[in-house]
Amino acid sequence: MDSKDMGSMDSTSPGTPSPATPLTASGSSSRRPPRKSTLTQQQKNQKRQRATQDQLITLEVEFNKNPTPTAAVRERIADEINMTERSVQIWFQNR
Repeated sequence: MDSKDMGSMDSTSPGTPSPATPLTASGSSSRRPPRKSTLTQQQKNQKRQRATQDQLITLEVEFNKNPTPTAAVRERIADEINMTERSVQIWFQNR
């Protein structure tokens, strides 16, 4: 190929989208509107609740007994340590 022919070659790589395909912030080319938050203003302003040392000890003990507790066991743990069942579930998932 001559050097004069090089100027006519496309300079984009095969994996690069063409400029005619606009991308959204997520990187897709769909035209879906952004999702609206379902949080209330109060929920947005709340700081995340951290587990206390006593709660963590109880969670660790329970995890050592059973790393995958049932919903009923999570509910019992939540009642014992004054947390929501959902918070207990998330703690076990992240452990």
